[in-house]
Amino acid sequence: MDDFDAAQFASEYASTPGQKLWQVLNRADVVLRMETASDLGQPALAPVEDILLEEIGEPILLDRFKQMAGRMTKQVLEARGFEHEVSDIRLNSVPFYKASRYRRRDQVGLFLFKNSSDPRDLCLVESRKGELLPVLSGSRWIYVNRVTSRLKAQVGYQFDLLVAVAIAKKDGYFRHHQPRLFRAPR
Repeated sequence: MDDFDAAQFASEYASTPGQKLWQVLNRADVVLRMETASDLGQPALAPVEDILLEEIGEPILLDRFKQMAGRMTKQVLEARGFEHEVSDIRLNSVPFYKASRYRRRDQVGLFLFKNSSDPRDLCLVESRKGELLPVLSGSRWIYVNRVTSRLKAQVGYQFDLLVAVAIAKKDGYFRHHQPRLFRAPR
């Protein structure tokens, strides 16, 4: 366990609850929960809220301690090969009402969009903004999610994620028409 780079949280970190918070967030079971949440596309702090409430108590309800918990989480996960992906994801919970999501640095993935007039017409790009999506006539692209699992891409959408990533890098996007899985009998 490295030392926490406290910066603007030096006084909070110097306190007994601040030290305890750093110890708890570095515990193997807590790190495993944060990594699992991140791998599932959820905010890292979401599965450890009850643990923090139980072990830190009332100080974790203070805004400065919640902010420090976020900074600590970032340092813990970055040391384990994760990078910050998105801030301010709403949790509507106690003690956190928003938190950040992380992803593995080596994780490949594309942003999936569906055609508004044909939901089986898919287009995947490297940017969430979708500026490289092909122009549609009479419809628009609707953002669905970020696809990072090869298995989900293959089973759920019937394309190879690594092939799609290579084509998107070369052409700017990967377009795929998802075949019907089952057809109702006539």
